[in-house]
Amino acid sequence: MKPIAIYNTDTIAESLAREHGQYPDMFIKSLGAINPALRFARFDVNREVYPESLAGYAGVLITGSQSAAYDSDPWIDRLKANIVDLVELGVPLVGICFGHQIIHQALGGRVQKAAGGWCVGVHANRLTGAAVDYGPEGEVFNLLSSHQDQVTDCAPGTEILASTARCPVAMTRIGDRVLTFQGHPEFTRDYAQALMDWRRERIGVTVCEAAMASLSQPLDEQRALHWMLQTLGQK
Repeated sequence: MKPIAIYNTDTIAESLAREHGQYPDMFIKSLGAINPALRFARFDVNREVYPESLAGYAGVLITGSQSAAYDSDPWIDRLKANIVDLVELGVPLVGICFGHQIIHQALGGRVQKAAGGWCVGVHANRLTGAAVDYGPEGEVFNLLSSHQDQVTDCAPGTEILASTARCPVAMTRIGDRVLTFQGHPEFTRDYAQALMDWRRERIGVTVCEAAMASLSQPLDEQRALHWMLQTLGQK
């Protein structure tokens, strides 16, 4: 079984990482729980570390980040160029949150600050008519969210597979080898709560309190994790 290349795009504060790990750790734990035989390789692309070749990998998973897809940091420009190459080569590609956003930004879409501000806590993702391979139109799956940016214009050729009340572009597919989610199937409730506590002043007390209350709702992260593995050819 070929390993999944995890493109890590952030370094979580040590105060959070001590208990919850870095983003690659979260994906390895959540996906590995589905299939313990899965293999992974981590590349800190936010430090411009890339595999020499992707020939030996099943595909690429791009993590979330506190950075913005429209930032002009050199590592972000390099990542966007790499995404274009991955799509042209037909490498299976999955993006989560920032990963979702930067895939669209790299391929001709647009990412902006959400007009409604921060989206945090549990959000209901409703499947669209284009999501026939994932479930009936209107079916809902709940995911944790933590973002203030959104995809406002999709990359050409995009199918919008799910939307939330606050985020019209919540799950997308580009061709049959690119799948993206604005939500976080790798997050636990404990980490979502810790992250909101850490960002409370930035997010705002009222928004945080409502989001904290939402954490009692059921989650459907297993569905999203299975869909990710399908795209990466690991099911």
